[in-house]
Amino acid sequence: MSEKMGDKSTKSLRWPIAIVTIFCVHAAAMIGVILVATRDPSFAVEPNHYQKALAWDAFSARRRASQALGWTVSARSDARLDAARTRELDCRIVDRAGQPVTGATVALLAFPHARGEERTRLRLHESAPGQYVVRAPMVREGIWELRLTARRGSEVFTTTLLHTTGTGS
Repeated sequence: MSEKMGDKSTKSLRWPIAIVTIFCVHAAAMIGVILVATRDPSFAVEPNHYQKALAWDAFSARRRASQALGWTVSARSDARLDAARTRELDCRIVDRAGQPVTGATVALLAFPHARGEERTRLRLHESAPGQYVVRAPMVREGIWELRLTARRGSEVFTTTLLHTTGTGS
């Protein structure tokens, strides 16, 4: 009789053990997926995305103010890296009439699209009227996003450019 009871108690544990095993396998798989996703250097999340979404009206107002100024920016960079593994980044800023925007304080946030987490903040200096330059650690070739802010007195201009670094090493 005790043999039959032992057999019955073992059979009654099969389903709970199977269910717990399935949950454990699922949890291990999810942990594996999380580890792969968070260690991928090409994966990036916009910093402070929630606060930026809440401040959408202010962002929109800055964009409209920038458009009202009528300034435009063009960017150029050296095709090859120098010995310090930087390239010269040259941004030319002109007003609506095509005249150089002089005396501005220019800041830049730059990152390659392939590695959005690798963000670099730079200050550009005016090398000629309307021409602002910096030696930038833009090692990766390809498409870079350049978020530029130029301030001159009470005027604030912001824009985002897509810039392709040249080929060469």
